[in-house]
Parts: sequence; structure tokens; C-alpha cells
Amino acid sequence: MRYLITGATGFAGPHLINNVLKGDHEVVAMVRNLDTCHSIKNIIGDENLSRVEFVYGDLIDLDSITKVFEGDLFDGVFHLGAFAHPSSSFETPALAAQTNLLGTARICDEIIENMPLCVLMHCSTPEVYGLCPSDSKILEDTAINPNNPYGVSKAAADMYVIERARTTDLRCFLTRAFSHTGPRRGSNFSISSDAIQIAKIIKGEQAPVIKIGNMTSQRIVADVRDIVEVYHRLMVEFQKGNIKSGEIYHIAGDGLHTMQHYLDTMLDLYDLSDVELEIEPKFFRKVDIPIQIPDDSKVREFLSWKPLIPIETTLGDLVDYWLAEI
Repeated sequence: MRYLITGATGFAGPHLINNVLKGDHEVVAMVRNLDTCHSIKNIIGDENLSRVEFVYGDLIDLDSITKVFEGDLFDGVFHLGAFAHPSSSFETPALAAQTNLLGTARICDEIIENMPLCVLMHCSTPEVYGLCPSDSKILEDTAINPNNPYGVSKAAADMYVIERARTTDLRCFLTRAFSHTGPRRGSNFSISSDAIQIAKIIKGEQAPVIKIGNMTSQRIVADVRDIVEVYHRLMVEFQKGNIKSGEIYHIAGDGLHTMQHYLDTMLDLYDLSDVELEIEPKFFRKVDIPIQIPDDSKVREFLSWKPLIPIETTLGDLVDYWLAEI
């Protein structure tokens, strides 16, 4: 199979490349800057890097997307590319909308027009649900009610994809992966922000003080490598004819904890009991979601799947990633 992966040099993209290449498939990686391709070598290694074909494509440069699809044929598209930071979306809401809605729409339209047998995996987000009750689980059919521009832009993109599935022959499914982390997670996300500071403290590049935001928010956090395993397996199942176009799948880890718990776990792993914590106001979200309790039983039952990587391993690998990077 020949697959296109958008957002290939982002967080999850390189991990998905690794997973897909295990099956001896071909990978075309769409990136905004061809000069950054080697930045993912620390995740995929030299051998896999040599097997990937990189092409230029920017979700806000619609003509570039057209060129990607005019010059190739794909069996499947993993659409991970996005404006993907909720807090930053308050500063540039129009850019979030342009990237996530119009970019996704162009990808859908190119598939419909040029390669009708191609399967699209649209990577959505639980941010589309916004604030949810703390005493009930979030289901795939829970009403969307986003409370930040990023969530709004992704909800609009979801609606476009689902409408295209209903009224055209677009072959697609949607994934909503709840909180996940691991190597290459951006330092502007809570757990990774803690991890890079821990790495700097270990290397003597930062005083033993960690700046933190809201540590009472509760999340179930998974390993990105478990998440991309599900992405790939769902693609395979769709291509076997086992998934109906427009289906939505939640993917999540195990164990609901506060952000403080994840920080404490990393501190324990590296025996940093004397570290002080300092509140940093700019780390607080403009609109926070206190708790998310996902129900991902649909995908677990369908694939007979459960997360395999313990969160302690994930967090240790994240700190080790930053130790190697800084």
C-alpha cells in the first residue's frame, strides 16, 4: 500500500511513519518545510528516513495540496496535519480555521476528484466536545460544544468530512485520540513542558524549580505509539471493508489522573524529590477543561485492543527524549 501522511514532521507523524513502515508499505510524507525532514531522524532512524518520500504541502497553501494529489496515487491518507494548539488558537483564530477547515476540505475534495478508492483517516480531537460533565463518559455521539477556536475549527472540519461521506463517495473515518504524549511532544504542552524542565535540571541547565500551570486538571494519558498503532489498524480494517464511511472512533489510555500526578511520576523516576514548583500564570489556559473521561470501548471491542505501554515508560521516554535533545 502507498500512504500519504500529513503533519509528518509533527508529534505523532514520525511515530505513525514507523508503524506503517513495519508493514513494508510506502510512505509519502507531506511537510511544510522540506528543510526540516531530517528533524524526525531521532524518532524514525536513518533506515526509515531513507524509505520516506517527502513532498511539500501546506494546509494554508491550497494549490500545494492539489499538486500533491495531482502527482501521485494513494491507497490511504492519514490526515494528521493541523493547527493543533488550543491556547495559541485564541491569538490566531482565523489561521486555525483556515488551516483545519479549508486545508481538510481541499484534501477531501482532491480525494473525491482524483482517487475515489483512497481511504481518508481524519484525525480529529476531543477538544470538539468542550466542557463535559465530570460524572459521565464522553461517547462518540456526545454533542460537540467546543470552547476554543481550535476546537471550533476541528469541529467544522469534522462536519465537512462527515457531510462528504454522506453525500459523495468519500471513503473515510475519524479518530479522536484523547490526551497522549511521548517522545517529540512539543514543550508547549503541559506534561512535555514539565519533562523538558526536568531534563534541564538533570543536566544542570536549570535551577531545581519547575514552572507549572493548572495541575488539578484530570486526564487519561496514553502513549503516542499506542495511539498510532490504532490509526494504522483502523485503516487496514476500512480497506478490508469492515468500517462504514464516516465512522468515529475514540482512542484513549488507562487511568484518570491529575496533571500533578504525571509530574510527580516523572520526579520519582529521576529521584528529584527536592524540586520546587512555581506557578507560571502564562501556562494557564484561557478556557480550561477540568476533566475528560472518554469512552473508547468501541475501538477496544472492534480491534480487541488495549494500550500496551505503561505510562511510567512513556514519561521516562519523554524525559529521555529531552535529555538527548537539549
